[in-house]
Amino acid sequence: MDLLLKANFHRLESQYTENLDAVQALQGTLIQDILPSVTDELELDAESIRWATEWLSDTCSLFQILRRNKFTRSFAMESIRKTLVWRFDHLWPPDAVLHIPLIHCLPPPAHDPFGRPILIVKVVSFNDSSDAYKPLILRALERLRIHLKRLNHDSRQSESSAPILQYVILLDLKNLSTQSLNIDLVTWTLREAIPQFPGLLAAAFMINYSWAHAGVWSIAKRVLPERAVSRVFFPTQDELRAYFSSAMLPADYGGTLASLTDLRDPLWSDPPSSQRADSGQPSASSSAPLIVAPAPVIVTPIAATSLLNPFFGYPASSAGGAAALHHGRRRKRDLAHTLLVLAWRRWRKHIMACMWIFLFVLTTRGRRAWFVRSGTTGMSLWRALCSTAGL
Repeated sequence: MDLLLKANFHRLESQYTENLDAVQALQGTLIQDILPSVTDELELDAESIRWATEWLSDTCSLFQILRRNKFTRSFAMESIRKTLVWRFDHLWPPDAVLHIPLIHCLPPPAHDPFGRPILIVKVVSFNDSSDAYKPLILRALERLRIHLKRLNHDSRQSESSAPILQYVILLDLKNLSTQSLNIDLVTWTLREAIPQFPGLLAAAFMINYSWAHAGVWSIAKRVLPERAVSRVFFPTQDELRAYFSSAMLPADYGGTLASLTDLRDPLWSDPPSSQRADSGQPSASSSAPLIVAPAPVIVTPIAATSLLNPFFGYPASSAGGAAALHHGRRRKRDLAHTLLVLAWRRWRKHIMACMWIFLFVLTTRGRRAWFVRSGTTGMSLWRALCSTAGL
């Protein structure tokens, strides 16, 4: 495991250094030629152009797209253009991300042996509709991209050395129930969402994995490309500490850091780099003050049974990253409805089985009574006929 991760890291670092000039030249072409074309096509305003320029100035993201296209400039330009249009369809306007307590980024100086930040994701089963969680997953991935760019900006590394290009992720499967797992959401995340942010993850470590999760892994293996499958590991507790060292892990996973609930999470606590002065690419109007129009407030409904709902049991909504009760107060009818829904999800198989047994017994008794009534009626008719015939 260690040798493979080391080889992958040095290969990626070498590719970045060798192709940095090509990436920067590609950036210039994209901003000067491709962006005006997309601006005319989508009728972008000044704020939209600034938002698009921020992404096009992300050297690491463009390098990953160029790398995925085997460093072929024409293919990369077409891919970047499609991704830019996709971003306007799915990520614009840039709404403040609702804090997702299942995703944690360990604060500096915690990192893996190659200086990459560590993500911890507590995987759980989502019973609600997939569509309710897809926007949150996309916003979270965008947040990861912005945070990585901010780390490189704050470190101010020299251009001769490669920046931080990837995360390593610890997937905690302890609370994952395969019986209620939303397979469609898992497939969509692996096949549709993550490929829009190529190269973001260097390795995935499965924590608390058991035989019960084998079915989920078999599905993931069929969806993921072979190169991605080779970067998924199933370490023991000792192997995990040997790779990261105890000083880089929280107490929840055998480390000497504080527990996750006590650690500051820079992913959600720090402001996005798009809200700070961007010292990367110079703006075309750098002499004039930049006035940013406030983003429209988008209200996102949160299901009463959602794990992202701080008022669990009551319907809520999120606007600008802040959650509030949908009706302004906790209503008993909402709680009763939630309890009925949870009871149905928990016991529906038993309830349905009892209903089928009841219907079977009822049907059987009905048929038996019909046969008895039919037999009695038949005997009466036969006797009447015999009497009439004088037999």
